[in-house]
Amino acid sequence: MNLKFTDFSSFLDAVESIISIELQKARELLKRVGRDVTTIDDIVVNSDGLLFDILPDGTITRVNLYIATKVVESKSINHIKAEYLYKYHIYKCKTISEMFNLGRKHRYKVNSRDDGTFFFTFTDFRGRVIKRVENQKLNVCKNCLRKYLNRYPTDIDVKNFNLKEFHRKNMGFFDFDTSELEKGESATPNVYSKNWNIISKKIKEKRGYICENCGFRPSNSYEKKFIHTHHINGNKQNNFEDNLRVLCIKCHSDVDIYHKRIKSSPSYKEFLEILDRRGRK
Repeated sequence: MNLKFTDFSSFLDAVESIISIELQKARELLKRVGRDVTTIDDIVVNSDGLLFDILPDGTITRVNLYIATKVVESKSINHIKAEYLYKYHIYKCKTISEMFNLGRKHRYKVNSRDDGTFFFTFTDFRGRVIKRVENQKLNVCKNCLRKYLNRYPTDIDVKNFNLKEFHRKNMGFFDFDTSELEKGESATPNVYSKNWNIISKKIKEKRGYICENCGFRPSNSYEKKFIHTHHINGNKQNNFEDNLRVLCIKCHSDVDIYHKRIKSSPSYKEFLEILDRRGRK
């Protein structure tokens, strides 16, 4: 059966209306109960390790990752403090990487809240739900905080951490709206491939983790975090080798006006300190 659309603009309006409804649902889900994730590949991670989710219209939004359930004794349900619960994550930190690699069977969720509270479920040892909490206070992961502060955090650091301020300061260079880039019937959002982390790592390994612009070479495994993979033509779905260039974070930030936002990241400032120690500018 052949379908004909006599008014294609009306058809596009209808499609956009559906997308708008789905987008609103997705945003509300992230703000309230969170979205379930099963592997780290379900999350978009930028080169700084910051966490993002892709909405139905291609919008990239910042998210937090956490384990949404906890087994407790019924009699203690009203006396549980945040320090006794799982921590939430703002980076793909050592803890998260290890737990996903080990295949730990937890109920992971991502949400976009910035007030430090999370939708949480308490169960008994038989898996029966005891209580669901809309706004459960959780503490930030110390490994994530260590990555953010560039030092080992104290309990006071955890207590004083402001998630809203963190999101405001660390929007990251994934934080942009791609929904207006294309409007045709075959439009696709200009976002990174789901396996981009794997592709990027392979190309950097193949080219020795050396900046192809200035020649910067990491002196240890930690400094490899400052090596990025850049899409030359700007199309993040074009992962052919001739479209990929390995750059240090400084050279990456100088590619064009759009990439200058990288200069506001903590990693960029840390990299400049490394260059200063090496006597480079």
